[in-house]
Amino acid sequence: MNRDVIISCAVTGAGDTAGRSEHVPVTPGQIATSALDAASAGAAIVHC
Repeated sequence: MNRDVIISCAVTGAGDTAGRSEHVPVTPGQIATSALDAASAGAAIVHC
């Protein structure tokens, strides 16, 4: 059985994720880089 899969990535997480982890992108440049990295890894949808 084949199923299509769409991978979505919330690069900034949900809520106060930056306060919980130093790895969450915060600046516009960090967010853009993370979005491009997610797309390169196979994400079809990237949002903040």
